[in-house]
Amino acid sequence: MRSDLAKVDGISEVHTDIKKRTCQFQLANKDLDLKAKLDEFVTQGNEHLKNFEIITQ
Repeated sequence: MRSDLAKVDGISEVHTDIKKRTCQFQLANKDLDLKAKLDEFVTQGNEHLKNFEIITQ
C-alpha cells in the first residue's frame, strides 16, 4: 500500500498501522480524484487497498 501511494504525485508522509488496518498521509493535490486512483491500484492487483474507505480530517 505504502509503495503505491508513494508513486502518486502530491502524496507524502505515508504512515500505515497494520494492526488497525489504517493508512494516513498528506495530500497536497486537492484536485486529485483519490478514490479513482486507489481503485486503479486495486484493479492493478493491490489487494491491500480492496474495500478501502476514505476518511478525511
